[in-house]
Amino acid sequence: MQNTTLVVENLVTGFKTSEGSFNAVDGVDFKIEGGKVLGIVGESGCGKSITSLSIMGLVPKPNGFISSGKILFEGQDLLKLSEPEMQMIRGNRIAMIFQEPMTALNPVFKIGFQIAEILETHQHLKRSECKPICIELLKRVGLPRPEKVVDEYPHQLSGGMRQRVMIAMALSCNPKLLIADEPTTALDVTVQAQVLELMKDLKSEFQTSILFITHDLGVIAEMADNVLVMYAGKVMEETDCETLFDEPLHPYTLALLCSRPERIKRGESPICIPGMVPSPFDMPKGCAFAPRCALSKDICKEKKPELKAISPNHKVRCWQYYSEEEQCQNI
Repeated sequence: MQNTTLVVENLVTGFKTSEGSFNAVDGVDFKIEGGKVLGIVGESGCGKSITSLSIMGLVPKPNGFISSGKILFEGQDLLKLSEPEMQMIRGNRIAMIFQEPMTALNPVFKIGFQIAEILETHQHLKRSECKPICIELLKRVGLPRPEKVVDEYPHQLSGGMRQRVMIAMALSCNPKLLIADEPTTALDVTVQAQVLELMKDLKSEFQTSILFITHDLGVIAEMADNVLVMYAGKVMEETDCETLFDEPLHPYTLALLCSRPERIKRGESPICIPGMVPSPFDMPKGCAFAPRCALSKDICKEKKPELKAISPNHKVRCWQYYSEEEQCQNI
């Protein structure tokens, strides 16, 4: 664990609602080595963003809570830190690019002020020293006319420009861990390529570890070293990127790969996964994916499978990979 930036062990994050409590993240484990990229993929509602918010200590309170687990950042358990201690890490050693730039930026402050606030807090710079650094950061993320943007308000920028401002803010302190939650969603293809190259440069130059959350498997193929496939709050498959694309094991992973737009030939209908991600208040008794799975068997509907190691670097949560004897022991 010498060069391990982040270790998450048995993370369980839940929410209290008027209909009852439920776990949005249910027993998730993973680690990210220094200078490596871990990609998390899965449909909306699978627990990807809540996992990232749990690491940042930003689970909405009082209804959100972390009921168990450890989040070890460079050996330090973030769940044991006070809020002031967490504030010194958040935005500095751990930074996050949020999914919604429309709401993540404060509408009443200029762009330069919002970036400078981070530099003043964590780099202890004077306000007069911050403006040229802010302009350089905006230039790094490919924003046109950065010397003017620094004095503009968020509402004066397009969605893609706001997203790039968010990325500039996240990169301002050269974080040890960067959490990117759908960072290229609002960007056109050209700017997306620039942003991905920027993250690669950051990883190479500063040995920054990256947790990359996306729906785009093409981005995962380009960026990630290792991949988690999440569904209904659980990890369904975990392996390195090359193995995931060459030898996917879980039926859900196969379905995601088959539904990629680039696999559809002209005139063909898109391949869709039938059904929807189950409601947290109406979870299946057995495997969460069983109602949508063409390979589902009786045991899949009755008993939840555990994450099983198929090889040293490949784990899968599916009854197909249990022997008949193991299946009988679990009935």
